[in-house]
Amino acid sequence: MVKATSGLWRRPRSLFEVVRDAETTEEIGGNLADFLDHVNWLAQQPSAAVRVAASLRTEPPLTGDAVQDAYLAAVAAHLAHRLRVRVPAWAEQKTRRLEHPWFALPDAWARATLLRDSPAAFRERNLFTTESALHRA
Repeated sequence: MVKATSGLWRRPRSLFEVVRDAETTEEIGGNLADFLDHVNWLAQQPSAAVRVAASLRTEPPLTGDAVQDAYLAAVAAHLAHRLRVRVPAWAEQKTRRLEHPWFALPDAWARATLLRDSPAAFRERNLFTTESALHRA
């Protein structure tokens, strides 16, 4: 959660805020989960596509972790495709793609499943994760 200027806590409303308001890799993960909850709420509102597109527009700062930077771009691209809006230009940059494949599950037996099930936006960035990587309860 992000601390608002009023001292109250709220969910990040953009991928930029996900990174800006985190001090550790773990906090980025928590903020990303909260952001996905925010997007799921937005998706139920009128003009959802416009509002989600706005939440993806501003490039989040690079974290210094190539996997995390590519993952954030994959999230942006996946959400943009899902809501049929333009993928933000920053998410297509070379710095947001991995040179070598990364697998969410390290076991060799899981690789075939990850290769098959990873959402397209993740595969395009050499990230292989479960199909439910962006699902929230």
